[in-house]
Amino acid sequence: MRQRLLLPILAVLLAALGVVPGAAGAADSHAPRGARLDWLPADEWVMSSWLPFDEARLDAVVKTDHAELQSWLDDHRTLAQLARAHRVTGSTAVLAHRLVAPRLAHVRRALRPVLQRRARDMLTQAHLSRHVLFHIFHTPAIPNAARSIFGLSPARFRSIRDSGRSPITIGAAGGRSPAHVQGALWALLVQRAARGVAVGAMSRAQADALLAEQKRQLFLYVYRSFRTPEQQIAFICRPH
Repeated sequence: MRQRLLLPILAVLLAALGVVPGAAGAADSHAPRGARLDWLPADEWVMSSWLPFDEARLDAVVKTDHAELQSWLDDHRTLAQLARAHRVTGSTAVLAHRLVAPRLAHVRRALRPVLQRRARDMLTQAHLSRHVLFHIFHTPAIPNAARSIFGLSPARFRSIRDSGRSPITIGAAGGRSPAHVQGALWALLVQRAARGVAVGAMSRAQADALLAEQKRQLFLYVYRSFRTPEQQIAFICRPH
């Protein structure tokens, strides 16, 4: 009862302060006007976590490590700011070139400026970089393959997902066992990594590192409930 009474009071206070739930501004400067905090471009490399440089190279250039990256990237602080905090000199363009330099001799010429642009985005776009490095299962490739993984149409998968169920329970709704769901998801991730390497979007070494992390987290992922749309709004509008 007390909680129900507090909710309208909180709404009034938020309105008085000009804070509108669900209207959090986009974290990234590349986002269109009015976009939500969790806006991302629909580019395949972003949606597939195809890092344009090896994370080991990022660690060396920016003088960081995986644990620090995880705590630093909070949708507001960028990798370029982390580099400056570590007294790494050079413009964003220079840092982007340093990050991709080891790969440039091994990709076709037309892809070199593409990788450098992606590296600049990783350095300057806070939510994008966090997504690529850490949201390693947040890809439309999974709902697109819902028939083979979950025994459901993509639309039906999205509908059940938005009710806040886990991949395992979604698979059960489609008559798929936990073993099938986990195995089919792993096969998809391996296929996606192979495509990333084939098109030059990431190196073989980075693909192996991505797969190792996905394999480590896969069991937790399949048993963890998805956020509902309402929970996602509440999450992105939480105080930072």
